[in-house]
Amino acid sequence: MMENRGKTSPHRLQQAQSRLSRTASLEGRPGIVLLDRDLPALETVARSRPSAISLIHGLEREGRVRRVRRGVYVLVDSSGSIRVGALDLVAALTPSPYLVSGGRALQFHELTDQHFRRLQVLVAAPQRPWSWRGDEVIYVRTARKLKGRAARTRRTRARVATPERALVDCLSHPHWGVTLGQVVEALDKMLARDPAAADALAAETADSGSHATARRFGFLVSFLAGEGAARPFLLLRGASKASTPLQAGGPATGPVDSTWRLRENVDLERLLQHREVG
Repeated sequence: MMENRGKTSPHRLQQAQSRLSRTASLEGRPGIVLLDRDLPALETVARSRPSAISLIHGLEREGRVRRVRRGVYVLVDSSGSIRVGALDLVAALTPSPYLVSGGRALQFHELTDQHFRRLQVLVAAPQRPWSWRGDEVIYVRTARKLKGRAARTRRTRARVATPERALVDCLSHPHWGVTLGQVVEALDKMLARDPAAADALAAETADSGSHATARRFGFLVSFLAGEGAARPFLLLRGASKASTPLQAGGPATGPVDSTWRLRENVDLERLLQHREVG
């Protein structure tokens, strides 16, 4: 081994970085190093596991890799740029099945202008949270079906929830940080793109099994696109006569819509502010 005052030679570091880059690309996760999988490839350069780990530390000291969490690194290119984003890391680190949902999914589908720094990732088994460059990845356990709910896209390797699934999740979990106004804006944009999307949303709502969510979406779809578009939600309202608040946790005041058994406890005009120009 060629060492200079305890530092690994630049040539060997370049060899190691090139080998890691090639291995990561062949594994379908460009720029992302997983030590438990990639160390064997690095050992062909280092000739031993301890030396391979030393090379990783040398690359980190020289700013050629950045640590995400224990055993996970991203490669820094020759210009000093990092081309790996949170969705790339989710795809590399999260066992299937999973779904990226919540506000980040709405953002991905261009249904909101807001940027959400927290990613809710639906999983069947517990996973530890992590963060990357200001984005926080939170794993949320769910008993609902995850397979077959991902959007078809070539823009990312990550499994991103369909717009309908993301909307249902956001409305059902207001503590995720997506406001009712943001849900209404996303719903309005989705219906404007494809009026038939209300049917897919009703099917997703039915799968959630929540009568409260069905009442809220039925009311909102009727408000935004007319009673005809909201018809699929009528059979999902449930038998309870008690009124459901439009905004969960909001005031217990406001008129009750008899069709949807829903209390209008927010100013409806405020929910349409996204339509204002200028």
